Amino acid sequence: SRAPLPTAPSFRRTAVNPARHAPVLARATHAHTNMSRVVIVGAGFGGLGCAWTFANQLSKESVSSVVVVDSKDWFTIGGTWAYAWSDRTPVAETKWPLVDAKPRLPGVELRLNTSVVSIDTAGKTITLTDRPDEPVPYDYLVLAPGVVGDPSSIPGLDKCVDMYSQSHVERQKADLQRIVQTAKANAANRVAAEKKQTLAIIIAATPYKCPVAPFEAAFIADDFFRRHGVRDAVDITVSAPVLWPLPDPAKAIFERYLAEKDVLFLPCKTIKNVETNEAENSTSVFFEDGTCITGASAVWAVYPQTAPGFIKHAGLANLSGFVPANMGTNKVSNDVPNADSIFCVGDCAGLSASGKPHPKAGEFAWQMGEMVAHAIGNSGPEYVHSRLGACIAECGGGAGVLVAPDFTACVADPENGQPSATITDKKQGGEEYKLQWVGKYVGKLFGDEGRKFAPKAVA
Repeated sequence: SRAPLPTAPSFRRTAVNPARHAPVLARATHAHTNMSRVVIVGAGFGGLGCAWTFANQLSKESVSSVVVVDSKDWFTIGGTWAYAWSDRTPVAETKWPLVDAKPRLPGVELRLNTSVVSIDTAGKTITLTDRPDEPVPYDYLVLAPGVVGDPSSIPGLDKCVDMYSQSHVERQKADLQRIVQTAKANAANRVAAEKKQTLAIIIAATPYKCPVAPFEAAFIADDFFRRHGVRDAVDITVSAPVLWPLPDPAKAIFERYLAEKDVLFLPCKTIKNVETNEAENSTSVFFEDGTCITGASAVWAVYPQTAPGFIKHAGLANLSGFVPANMGTNKVSNDVPNADSIFCVGDCAGLSASGKPHPKAGEFAWQMGEMVAHAIGNSGPEYVHSRLGACIAECGGGAGVLVAPDFTACVADPENGQPSATITDKKQGGEEYKLQWVGKYVGKLFGDEGRKFAPKAVA
């Protein structure tokens, strides 16, 4: 027989410092067993954070097997992509082969280049494309598939760059180079100065992962155009469907950078449709309030984000397209069979604190995966859980804004815990901080011998 399901891990909280919440200690509720089979769907931050914790922080007897499933065979960090589209590193350098992570994941089986066909929550199995006749059984299922961009609700949006797709990085690079070439050609031919190029960065829906990314893209594009001597010939615009998509404490600093860099921010702009003029190589964005961005040279979009299809087909997603989960445990909180044995971590999880969505970011996903591994492995009170994020938005010229939301108190007390956030303007060392952050996770997964991420310095 299989092991009984663990109850949700309990938490106790030490005294709370208003500036920063104290760590939360997870207490095991019963002795561990070695009979549990764990299947992790997704080899991004959440899934690998869970697998890495099983492999490196828990005893080998805590579970009988850990299997990680992913449709690709590489790992990427979205925060590295801007270095590729701004021509500071090859796109290939933003990916790491997952096979190289095996030495850091002892005891973990990687099943790569295979996709989930279906999840049978009643029978506690998943079916994969590589062996459809051999369903994979599980005692615990950890869902960490991330989200997919779905432009289908907005006509024409699918023609725009998907900022959250690694496969679109080359398009972004080509867009910037084309804008620079056109601006220089216009200047050489003495085209009227008012005939500017436009880079539009549009947020189609919230919540979306890595909330600072659209602003970071605008600031790095600003730096790129300045380095190529065409900034005065290019307009940069960012739109959002809400008044402000970042934590409120970040607003003042970001508004200052937007003003300094002459980036126009359009709040409360719900996109109605997008029209592309292929003959003129331009795109127009129309909003529900009747306003529009006309004739943009390039449009980079944050597509509406949602759970993958196999999650929805299994009845695990809610009407918002995410998997509802408990803030304190990451257990799914819907009525599918055997829901008590299913966890969801990372971007796909629908979590809320104080009535607002929990931010979607790689570091938070890793922390969720870690917490779930300790819950399944029945760790004792020595486990300290922190839900403190660190997201650096590069602002060009080595500067950056560090946004550090802390949801530790919310995990400890989902009903009453309050999040906090620290915002730091790092005018010097911002980029260095980000590269150190990237290096931390590359080191965890690929070791000191792994390939370092080292983009070339700005000339």
